[in-house]
Amino acid sequence: MMTRVLAILLTATLLGCASIEATRDPSSPFFVIPVGSVIEVHQPLEIAPGSARIWFQRGRATVGRDWYTPSCNLEIRTLDRERTQTVMPGTFVIRRVQLMEEWVQLRDPQMQLAAVGFGGALRVGDYDGGPMGMWRGYHLWLESEEQPDVLRMTCMGGFAPAWQALPPGLEDLRAILGDIASLHLR
Repeated sequence: MMTRVLAILLTATLLGCASIEATRDPSSPFFVIPVGSVIEVHQPLEIAPGSARIWFQRGRATVGRDWYTPSCNLEIRTLDRERTQTVMPGTFVIRRVQLMEEWVQLRDPQMQLAAVGFGGALRVGDYDGGPMGMWRGYHLWLESEEQPDVLRMTCMGGFAPAWQALPPGLEDLRAILGDIASLHLR
């Protein structure tokens, strides 16, 4: 019995290692950026008052994003409601890569219920049985001695049904960042 358990555990471990190895292929849609890689920012990036991040999409910096197109955002630790903050050009070492999924339940357009809210106000309630959609991506936790306030870059593929959602691949990242920043793999 113990031999069978050990054989199953060894097989599961080897299969798990094989699937991790496959994600090191930069052409794979499930490529994982290696820890120790570097993001090099080429121009000053202004973060608006009341925000702690700036978005990148289609090679441009923006204040928001198109949910259906791959995007990244650069996040800082400090939220300043009064003034614009600037991330200066520089290099940021990726110290940790954290895979992520963000699920959203879409409302079912077939079913809408009228309901009376508290205080007698009439409102429209949504039925919870809608389809699921999601983003897949990763957090790249960053480090820089010159700019310790820079926290991480989060990159996500476009919003899609769960069976179609992919994290952004290497070529997607290059298109997202454009001339603003470069990714140098370790």
